[in-house]
Formats: sequence, structure tokens, C-alpha cells
Amino acid sequence: MGNDPTVVQAPGRPAVRRVGCLLVLLGCVLGVLAQPAPPSASAAPNSGGAPVRDRDPIEGVWLGKISAPQGGDATIGFEFARSERGSLVLGRLYFPAMFTYGFPFGIPVERDSAGGYQIKPTFNLILRLDGDALTGTFGNGRLPLQLTRGGSFGPKPAAPQHPAAPDPLWSFAMGAGTWAPPVAADGIVYIGTSAGKFHAVNAADGKGRWTWTGPAGIDGRAVVGGNSVYFVDTRPALVALDRARGIERWSVALHDENLAGRPSSENPTFNHRAAYPLLLDGVLYVGSSDGGLYALDAATGARLWRHDARAPVYSGVGLYEADTLTFGTMDGSVVFLHRRTREETLRAKTGGGVVTTPVVVGGKVIVGSRDYQLYAFNLADGGIAWRFSYWFSWIESTPVVRDGLVYVGASDYRRVTAIDPAAGRAKWATEVPGMNWGSPLLTDDTVFTGTVSQNVPGTVIEHRGGLMAMDRRTGAVKWWLAAPQPVVGAFGGYAGTLALVDGKVIAAGFDGILVALPTK
Repeated sequence: MGNDPTVVQAPGRPAVRRVGCLLVLLGCVLGVLAQPAPPSASAAPNSGGAPVRDRDPIEGVWLGKISAPQGGDATIGFEFARSERGSLVLGRLYFPAMFTYGFPFGIPVERDSAGGYQIKPTFNLILRLDGDALTGTFGNGRLPLQLTRGGSFGPKPAAPQHPAAPDPLWSFAMGAGTWAPPVAADGIVYIGTSAGKFHAVNAADGKGRWTWTGPAGIDGRAVVGGNSVYFVDTRPALVALDRARGIERWSVALHDENLAGRPSSENPTFNHRAAYPLLLDGVLYVGSSDGGLYALDAATGARLWRHDARAPVYSGVGLYEADTLTFGTMDGSVVFLHRRTREETLRAKTGGGVVTTPVVVGGKVIVGSRDYQLYAFNLADGGIAWRFSYWFSWIESTPVVRDGLVYVGASDYRRVTAIDPAAGRAKWATEVPGMNWGSPLLTDDTVFTGTVSQNVPGTVIEHRGGLMAMDRRTGAVKWWLAAPQPVVGAFGGYAGTLALVDGKVIAAGFDGILVALPTK
């Protein structure tokens, strides 16, 4: 979904704002803003003249469990009530695993032809009543749930307290915030900003070396090779700069209007996902919003070929073995493409957009999807080996493989997880305070990550932006550094993957500050 606010109207209630959201979690769970839907009486009088109403059998509180592949069971609860107009609605949702503790929704509940209950498309909830039991499925993955009547919702727990982070070693004012991750090479940190400035900064002391100003914002990760640094801007165009002086070498448009029409004036991925190139043997391989995978000469920017990927590509391009390119598309495809023959050697399908780069480990292709699941496809035939449910959270974090484990972040699921790729089971999962869109950054003993917040009062799931360090063996939190709270409607924290250089963790924030912290 885009970032423009839209208005939603619940029956019997005032219009409320829905802000473009990170995930279609329960139909934009992150952004649906609502007020409680109190029970109300109908106008029909009883014999004594007092108002009465027909009570639906599912009105009241229901508690039970929901089950997910590889993820086990979690507690879930619903309270069904009447709106001010008397229609049946989902009044409150209780789902602690997704940081939801009785949030008031007021979403209409429909009866189906078989006498069951549905909330579609917001929740994709289908229920059947059998006495004092409700059974059914929930979400895009049709996760089974079982509920019994009665009980009460538990309170929202206090936020955990974590050790303080070490003092920053240095900071550099970028002049604007950024969605892009920093990249380090040869003691230099390279980073672009939303204002179109691209900086080269000394990793040792945070002193600027040069700044280039371009015509468009820069959301994507840069790639360094030879005497050039390359990145995709928001036009979108692939730009090459001289590494030593910050002078533009060339710029090439990456969107073919004859094939796909004019590019969107705003990033359609909600969180400013941007393709980033792979540099290999003097050729740059990069995806495009026009549905193509391009190969360009790194020295001149000359287009060598375009492969029709059939849907926009906002993931980075990865490499499997020597000649196979890997990437994801917005129609949910996971694509392996031989770079010399341009033959697709694998195309697997998820149920949501794929903006992360697929990785291979142990004969399996690991990739996250916006259908709330982390997939392992068999490399041999593209069949699904296992799925790990993130309940109702997009997976925006490209997995990192190290020492036989897969490390991956989440959005509203708000966890960094270490997973055994053979069985798809979590070794540990650590709660983080906000949305975690970048890849985890690993050292021998620590996992570092950045988190994102969005300041929208009344949202379902709260997020805090900042930086966190975790023990790589156990997932225990070593320290936490909170980012400044953004103004209303804005984002805060660190959207991109962190960089590692010379014993320093480098992070680029929405506050316009590039900061370095010690790894120890």
C-alpha cells in the first residue's frame, strides 16, 4: 500500500484515518485507527417498554489458541459486540504474540450462507459456532484457531528494560534523514539521503570527505567497486560516482515507460524499498519498477540486456554459486536467473510481495514474503520444504546465513530470530522494540539491528526506533539505544541494514545523523 492516508468508515461510527502501513497485517493492523464500539440497544421495546435487542450467539468474549507452521501455538481472543447502529462487530482483539492487548476495532462481522461468521478481507477470519466453542481460520495463511466462550483479556505488560548502549564514537550530520543503509569499503562509509545528497565519510573519525547532490532522493543501498560507487535513486535511475572525488560518471534510467508506463511518483512499497545492484565481472545487475532485471556495463552504464521478471523488482540482487542471480518480485515470485544464458532456473511463488533477497543454505532457498511467512524452497525443484509463520507481519529483512543458522528480522512481529534451516525451527527469538527491516549484522559474538517507529497516535502495535545488540549464541539483549521520537506522522530510528567497519557499527537514521558505535 502507499503512504497516503485514506478514510475508512465503520458502520455506526465516525470516519477514521487509516495510514498507509508496513504490512497488510489484519488489513493494515499497524495503521487502522479506531475507537471502541460499545454495545447498544435496538429500538424494539419489550412488554415493559424497555429497549431490547436480539443477542447474537457469538456476542461476548472468546479466548483460545491459534496455531502456525513452525511457530507453535499462541493465545488469541476476540470480543464481539454491537455497534451504535446495532450491527455485529469485532469490538476488541487480544493477541499478545503480536503486541495487541484488547485493541478496539469495530469491524463488521458478516454471516455467510452456511451460518458461519466472516471478517473479510481485513482479517480473513472465518468462524463456525458449536455450542460454547468457535473454530475456524485466520489470516492469509488460514491458520487454525480454537476458541471457548468467556474469560478476560490480560493487561498490557510493561516495556522491558535493557542495559544502556555504549557512547557513540562519532556522529556525522547528513543534512537529511534516510531510508538507505550505509556501506563501508576501504575505511570509507558511503550513504545516500532522502534529499538526494550522497556522502563519503571517514569511518575512523566521522569526517566528511565529499558530498554529491543529485536530482532525486536516494533510498537504496550503494555498491562499491573499483574506482566507482553505484546506487539507484528514486526516479529511478542507476547512478555511478567517482569514489575519490564524488563526481558523477554516468546516470541511466531504469524504468522503461514504453513497457510499463510512467513510474509512480511515490514509492509503492510503503517503506521505500529500493532495488540495489550486484556488481560482477564489470557488469551491474539490478531490478526495476518496470518489471525488468537489467544488466549494464559498469564502466559506461550501457544497457546490455533486460530480462522480463513479470513484476516490479524492489529486492537486491544476490548471487548463487558463480552465475545464478537471485531476486524477488512484487507478485510474490522468487527467481533464479542464469546471468549468461538468461534462463530462469527456478521460479517459486509465495503469497505476497517479495522485497528481500533470497539466500541459499543446505539445498534450500530462504526468503521472506509479505504474506507473513518465511519460506524454505527446495533448490532442486522449487517445492516448499517448510514455512515459518510471522503470524501477521510482513518479512522485510533479507536473511543472513552464518555457521549453519539463518538470522532474520521482522516488521510488526518485532523479533530477530535465529533459525535452524534444516528443520525451520527457531533456536531463539528476541523481542525488539520496533519494526526491523534491515538484515541482522553479525560479529563473532553479537547480533546488531536497527528498529523503526512511526508516530501515529492510536495505532494497534507500538514501535520504538533505535539500535540493539544481542548475544549471538542466546539472543540475550546486551544493550539498547533509543532513537529520537519522530514528529506525528513521521518515521524514526534506522530503516536500513547496519554497516561494520574497523570495530565500529555504523547506522544511518531518519534524524539525519550517521553514527558509529563500538562493537565491544
